[in-house]
Amino acid sequence: MNQTMKAMSNGSHKAASTEKKGKKERQALTPEKREEQIRLAAYYRWEEKGRNPGTDKDDWFEAEDELIEDFKD
Repeated sequence: MNQTMKAMSNGSHKAASTEKKGKKERQALTPEKREEQIRLAAYYRWEEKGRNPGTDKDDWFEAEDELIEDFKD
């Protein structure tokens, strides 16, 4: 059962409304905002992995894949 259905079955229509608003905001993501989100996520991945040189592309692609997955929901 997805989050919207859970929220509605629990009588929490406010949570469902907030989730819908979040999806609308994600749909309005400009290319600049999208790039900034990927850049930040890649940077944090790089830091978490110990700041290893030469992993920038891997970190970028992983962050980009994660952002794409977030939009599929």
